[in-house]
Amino acid sequence: MTKKLFPLVLAFLLGCTDIPSDICEKTEIPSSSSSDDGSSSSSSDVGGSSSSEGGGSSSSSDVGSSSSSDDGGSSSSSDVGGSSSSDDGGSSSSAEELPSSSSAVPVPQHTLIINIDPTAGGTVTRNPAKTSYDHGTEVIVTAEPEAGYAFAGWWSGATLVEEAIEYAVEMDGDKTLTAKFELIPPNSYLLEIHVNDVHGGTVHHSPSGATHVSGTAVTVTAEPEFGYEFTGWSGDATSTDNPIEITMDGNKVLTANFEQLMSGIFTDSRDGQSYKWVRIIDLIGTPPYNKIWMAKNLNYDVPENETDVCYENNPSNCETYGRLYNWATAIANCPEGWQLPSDAEWTALITAVGSNSGTKLKATSGWNAHATHGNGTDEYGFSALPGGMMLAIGFRGIGEIGGWWSRDDSFWPPGRRMYHDESIVTWNEHQKGELYSVRCVKD
Repeated sequence: MTKKLFPLVLAFLLGCTDIPSDICEKTEIPSSSSSDDGSSSSSSDVGGSSSSEGGGSSSSSDVGSSSSSDDGGSSSSSDVGGSSSSDDGGSSSSAEELPSSSSAVPVPQHTLIINIDPTAGGTVTRNPAKTSYDHGTEVIVTAEPEAGYAFAGWWSGATLVEEAIEYAVEMDGDKTLTAKFELIPPNSYLLEIHVNDVHGGTVHHSPSGATHVSGTAVTVTAEPEFGYEFTGWSGDATSTDNPIEITMDGNKVLTANFEQLMSGIFTDSRDGQSYKWVRIIDLIGTPPYNKIWMAKNLNYDVPENETDVCYENNPSNCETYGRLYNWATAIANCPEGWQLPSDAEWTALITAVGSNSGTKLKATSGWNAHATHGNGTDEYGFSALPGGMMLAIGFRGIGEIGGWWSRDDSFWPPGRRMYHDESIVTWNEHQKGELYSVRCVKD
């Protein structure tokens, strides 16, 4: 079976065609009721959709209204509107935030245990100063050696994970760290290493160890993390050389300085394609937002896989808009070091961008003209494009709709859409067999 025909057949089988409506029809977020005039209406704390006598769609919410879009679906003109159902696949919510649930899911808790070896060698502080943390919390740990001791690194079991005194720990599970200290022997000097930004990178030196015999030449190397660049050394040595050689003729304090980058280019090692990436920041939010996103739709042709295609099987559409993927293929094929964003990561992005998020994230060209919307302002360099989608009824929406997956696994995985005639980003439930675009986010 060819790559051209397979997606249509697959989408047909997983779609609603020839399936009884009581099985296929999706339940909307708002509850519905019948009005005296025979029309149906929907109400919700965050807005709903209702059917008017003229067959249109409107919202019963005080905080958002919905309107009929050019693709036959229903969408909202408010950043905090309600939900709607359309014939373009799945159901959509016009809110830029997933509707709240009456039963919140508890956030997993993780413990951080820090050992000190030897106990007389020094102390450790942590920020936040707790022992149990919400999943995903970042904890900054700092070692302070006692007089006569030198800090010998952060260790996880038998593995040295960081040589700098400051270390950022991501609480994605229970963690146990050991802060090791060593006595400063006679005729030896202490090498103390810092970083200006715990996220910026790591530092290693050779020979290893916190103390070195007088006259020893120590090579110190800074390794920036993705999205940062090394800008130089400060302290007892001032240089932009990397690595740098330090002669231990006394105690030395050295700081590696890293600078955060706002954009760049990376190359996918699987096929050599290059992608722009952007860092999107909101320092005012709680918590502050700082995340790296691909600024171009994924265009990786998965080997021996027939569920990723170009729109209308035209390779030029892949060059412009990237490929379209079903959910299973999308979740497994971001480049190494990247992943399909979660629903929560989409929500955090939209919250950070603020009102009219669709306009701010859409590219400045490539969207079909509209009286009040069309192209965006691309204020963050995200450059969202309308790559369309592949549904049970075929390809549709190029130039007018951009749809993207999230990695959340459910019968109807949530995703996001932007429309040429809307200023917002909508929340949608997609069928797993449908094909949408992919944006990857940095791990």
